Order: sequence, then structure tokens, then C-alpha cells
Amino acid sequence: MKISKYFSMIILLVAFTAACGGGETQEQEQEQTAPAEETTADDGVRTIELIGIDDLRFVVESDDIEGVQTGEQRGMRYEVESITASPGEELRIELTTVSNLPPTAMSHNFVLLTADADTDEFARRSLMASENDYIEPELTDWIIAHTEMLGNGETDSITFTVPEEPGEYDFICSFPGHYAGGMYGTLIVE
Repeated sequence: MKISKYFSMIILLVAFTAACGGGETQEQEQEQTAPAEETTADDGVRTIELIGIDDLRFVVESDDIEGVQTGEQRGMRYEVESITASPGEELRIELTTVSNLPPTAMSHNFVLLTADADTDEFARRSLMASENDYIEPELTDWIIAHTEMLGNGETDSITFTVPEEPGEYDFICSFPGHYAGGMYGTLIVE
């Protein structure tokens, strides 16, 4: 009787292994079936993948990303304090929002401001610009680049040329209360 139970378990294990593809990984399977012309070429633009989270922070998955200074660990992620770039460098920011709340309660964007912008005033005046994704239309000349406002699971990517002038450029999330809550950082151009 015991042999019968063990035999049944072995049969189930063998059947399960066979159904899972015989041990090939998904990457191996994709490599075998993906035609060469479908691979995307690296365009040489440094990309920083930011995540906007519920506790009002920009975070990254690793604390070892070129040019990204991280601070406090937030679960399995690291809070972004600053990004360092070279004058005239092409830089891509890819922002994804991860949230447990509806978009009307928790959304994020990434807004990079000029060096001479008044960040406090920009954030304060943008609070009332809900029809424009919380970006005050009269202050768009203070913006170098920005993503769309993103709810949970949404991603947007922006590519821009880093200013030629060395210095510090603030970036913020302009959703109401997020800048005041600490969702900001600095692009350091050196």
C-alpha cells in the first residue's frame, strides 16, 4: 500500500516536470523561437528606471546603478536622492507607478526643472492644475522634461539632453502633496 502511494507521487512528479517544459527556462525557449530581426538594438542612451511608490518616493530596484545616489532602503528598493550626469548627455528616465490606491488618490510623474526654477513655487502653483496633470501651464518654461501622470501599473519614458551648464537641477513629483511629502531629488550635472 505504501509503495502504491510513493509510486503515484513519482508518476505525478514526472508528469509535472514534463508539463513544465522539461527543464528549459523561459529565456532559453524565447532564444530558440525569437527571430533575430525582432531584437532591439541598444541606442546608447543611459536609462534610469524609476519607480513611484505609495510612501511618496522615487525608488530603484538596485543601489548600484550608474550615476544614481541612493539613500534609505524601502523594502527591496532604494530611495533615489540624486542622479549624476554629464553636460549634454542623452538621458532616459522611465517611470513606473506601483500603488495599491486608485489613480485619483495616488499617481506619480517626474518633472525635471531648470536650475533657476523656484521649485517650491512650481509645486505650489501646480497643485491647482488638475486638468493639466498638475503642471501649471504658465510655468512650463521652468521644465526641462516631464513624464505623464501615471496610476498603478502605468509607465512612461522621456529622453532628454542634460543641460550643458553644470549645477543642480531639481526633479519632483507634482501630484498634490507629493513634493511636500518628500518626493523629490536632484540631477547633478558635472
